[in-house]
Amino acid sequence: MTGGVQVSDLLLPRIAVEVDQLVLTDAEVRVAVRSGAVAAACSGCGRRSSRVHCYYQRTLADRPVAGRRVRIELRARRLVCGNEHCPRRTFAEQIPALTHRHARRTDALTAQLTDVALFLGGRPGTRLVQRMTIDTCKDTLLRLIRALPLPSSGPVPHLGVDEFAVRRGRTYATILIGMAAHRPIDVLADRAAATFASWLRNHPEVRIICRDRAGPYRDGAQTGAPQARQVADAWHLLNNLAQAVERVIGRHRSDLRQPLTSHDDRSNEGPASEGRDRAELDIHGRPRPLVARTRERHQQIHERIERGDSLRAIARDLQLSRGTVNRFARAAEVDERALTPNPGHGLCG
Repeated sequence: MTGGVQVSDLLLPRIAVEVDQLVLTDAEVRVAVRSGAVAAACSGCGRRSSRVHCYYQRTLADRPVAGRRVRIELRARRLVCGNEHCPRRTFAEQIPALTHRHARRTDALTAQLTDVALFLGGRPGTRLVQRMTIDTCKDTLLRLIRALPLPSSGPVPHLGVDEFAVRRGRTYATILIGMAAHRPIDVLADRAAATFASWLRNHPEVRIICRDRAGPYRDGAQTGAPQARQVADAWHLLNNLAQAVERVIGRHRSDLRQPLTSHDDRSNEGPASEGRDRAELDIHGRPRPLVARTRERHQQIHERIERGDSLRAIARDLQLSRGTVNRFARAAEVDERALTPNPGHGLCG
């Protein structure tokens, strides 16, 4: 006790323990404590008991103080349960707001690490807590996030649905969004219509489904929630419009008027630019690097095919996906690839 203030009030406020010893070193603070309760409740039946079976030492990490680690050395008790019908003959005492079964940290330190993990994540959170003289790793922080209970979504009258890639080109899943709060509410294991319909049957409150134009989501919505109105989301509408506009412009490039040029463009024009292939210029007369790279890839792939190389070997040597190599192989002319816009880099991308 210092000036009428006990050490337990500073380090362990409102926790029923008694401090037996305090050791202060340059690196840490060691606090020896014991339970101040007379009896404890059995974890099996809830009956309180004060009959001590044995004592054992338990070590807990706590929040740092003044740049020093805090280690609590608890003289824990194992008590005998007096209920003859209880399956537990003995039980370990757990001190409220301090210990849990198998825990090696206090509840206060666990709450602090959880807040750091939620704000910063794994690796950045680990770097911060190490500066705070707390020993942990990124996996521990991620486990704390996963251990948090999921918030209840409540009724979802307006539902958004879309797919996402677990493994691109192979495995896809479905994410469901509550459009009122704009927060994810559930994740489905696949993008099948039956899975989506089963989820909708358990949520009859859905009145509006905002989705893309994929067939499985349309069929799942019609089967699982026939009362719901299906609408297309704004992003897919704008993205589809952008793709359509780019396809039309690419198809009729030769019919466009003289490309628009600025004063700087005209001053920099020379014999090299006058002989440039118009197919490698956009509607403003600027070079299209993607077209040149596409022509080069098309030529490389078809030369390798003529030599008898397999598509797998070509994809490995050129560091391309097999789907990309297949599309180039099926395109007899390069314009079939060069003038097709990339869905991920349209006007809205």
